[in-house]
Amino acid sequence: MKDSKPYNDANLESIFKYSKKLIGMTFKNVLEHYYLNNKSLLEEKINYFNNPSNKGSLGNLLEEYYYFYKPNSISEPDFPKVSTELKVTPYEKKDSGGLRAGERLVISMIPNNEEVSLEFENSHLKKKISKILMVWYERKKGQLRTLNQIEFVNLFDICSKLYEKDFEIICEDYYKIACKIREGKAHELSEGDTRYLGACTKGATAKDSLQSQYYNKNILAKRRAFSLKQSYMTYILNNYVKTNPMKYDSILSNEDLKNNNFDDYIIKKINQYIGKTEEELYREFKLNKDSKQRNNILVNKILGVNTENSEEFEKANIVIKTIRVQNNGTPKENMSFPKICIRDFVNQKFEDSYEYTYFAETRFLFVVFKENENGIYKLKGAKFWNMPIKELETRGKLEWEAYKNKFLEGINFIISFDKNNKIVVKNDLPKKSDHKIFHLRPHSKMSAYLIDGKKYGNGTDSDMDLLPNNRDKMVYQCFWLNNTYIADIIKDIL
Repeated sequence: MKDSKPYNDANLESIFKYSKKLIGMTFKNVLEHYYLNNKSLLEEKINYFNNPSNKGSLGNLLEEYYYFYKPNSISEPDFPKVSTELKVTPYEKKDSGGLRAGERLVISMIPNNEEVSLEFENSHLKKKISKILMVWYERKKGQLRTLNQIEFVNLFDICSKLYEKDFEIICEDYYKIACKIREGKAHELSEGDTRYLGACTKGATAKDSLQSQYYNKNILAKRRAFSLKQSYMTYILNNYVKTNPMKYDSILSNEDLKNNNFDDYIIKKINQYIGKTEEELYREFKLNKDSKQRNNILVNKILGVNTENSEEFEKANIVIKTIRVQNNGTPKENMSFPKICIRDFVNQKFEDSYEYTYFAETRFLFVVFKENENGIYKLKGAKFWNMPIKELETRGKLEWEAYKNKFLEGINFIISFDKNNKIVVKNDLPKKSDHKIFHLRPHSKMSAYLIDGKKYGNGTDSDMDLLPNNRDKMVYQCFWLNNTYIADIIKDIL
């Protein structure tokens, strides 16, 4: 550890200027510079930091070997003289060429043994989130951790003019989280409750992290931390950090946000068109009625958005879902999600699964069109919704595990013929009627199976997924939200 630092730790500009020298360096480069004259210790440290079980250690590496202070768990900022936190965070390159944050950014633990202020301004969080020095490195699958390269450094200052709109929403998010905690409902917190600021779980397992609530001694709650959501971090990266920012339209101006509740503003904008038919709205907003995503585009147009998505929805991981409800009150379709890889699926725990993460963190805007007696669909209304964490972790978990267990036990196939003498392959996976929330069914339109070495269906090998027995294959599967479950969610609109 150096006695004197190569930067002035009482001057933020000096710290930032020194930090930018990291750009283009790998973590290994940092260690090589520190252990220039000690090759044996260098190899030992490289091996230590390459070990993926040392979670968060890349941040510790920079603290000790670049900024020259010992990593600690004290509550004050990493650079106390300038009240600034250091956060080392990964990003990944998407197949499309864009960038996305590798994870949420955990800021500080939510106290469970003391009072929580209702106001962001009076909270301990404000000190931790006000100024953050973000060091971004590109994470590549299969690459040794110390070979990851640092590409961006930026200063996140939530109180600056640049983040003015974000500050208003983070304050709203904080208030929602604090209200739930003070009502003794910390066990019902979910990342889907809020937009930019989340309350993420902390602890090796859900059981290990259960603690008594300060405001409710009778019900244990998972330990949680304040965090900046992954979707918001992705937006920061693409619009505040890298050059050539992505372009999104904004729904609300700074003034709109100060004078309106975000949710109420969105719903009011959509509901002014209640009673209009789809055709009328397509004409009014000059949309091609044959476009595959026409209703999602329509909702964006109603909100004044001409880009692929709005700034606010992109930051908050809000997904627009248009629902067409038949005259009998049932949504016309179940709601599909990405296909699963069965071999990965059976090796996961529910809490680590894509499905758990998606429904715990995603907020939906449901926009409902209802069919009349003439078969014409009219706009009925809209609402925000996220799956209650209690429902996800009880019934949702049981339904998810029912499919996992059946795959592990082994799928039984029944091969028969329909009235046209075509072969039909059925299986004994749990049926939609067995489940309340979601069911599993084919993702591909083409049917394809390989059973006991014999091929069935009109699809190809690319339509099939290998089963855990490493022998048979079946058509790719994906989860679907039951239309009956969706009907219950939107019954207040209908």
